[in-house]
Amino acid sequence: MHLQRFIDVNGLSAKIITLDSSTGTVEESVTALGCKPEEIIKSIVVVTNTSDFFLIILQGNRKIRTKKLKKLLKVKDIRLASPKQVLQATNYKVGDVPPIGVELPVILDELVLEQNMLYAGGGAPSKNLYLPVDELLDCTHPLIADISVPI
Repeated sequence: MHLQRFIDVNGLSAKIITLDSSTGTVEESVTALGCKPEEIIKSIVVVTNTSDFFLIILQGNRKIRTKKLKKLLKVKDIRLASPKQVLQATNYKVGDVPPIGVELPVILDELVLEQNMLYAGGGAPSKNLYLPVDELLDCTHPLIADISVPI
């Protein structure tokens, strides 16, 4: 489902923001949006050795702690999905994947809960999503765990 349609259908207060400047990296997003790195969330698609896909959501200034994630999911191996796999699993390109409206099980790093409002991928290169953390939780019903370390 298209992101704006998902927002409308679910009656969310989340907003899609269109910017002229790039937000391809956390640093660019901080500059363009005027926010803190911890207010930015990344939506990362991973695949396990059992071919299961998951959407991992964590703060922009953190990275996945693979060992913790493998233990949590009880799998031998986990890796980033390829760009082709991301597109097939989400209908979005790498870097554009929003944290809501994606039909994958979600694992949310617990530190995301420390913020009230979040910025995320908005479905296209020039778009960002601004949403309350409670809407993120309501839309994704995530498994919440400690799965990240600082970059």
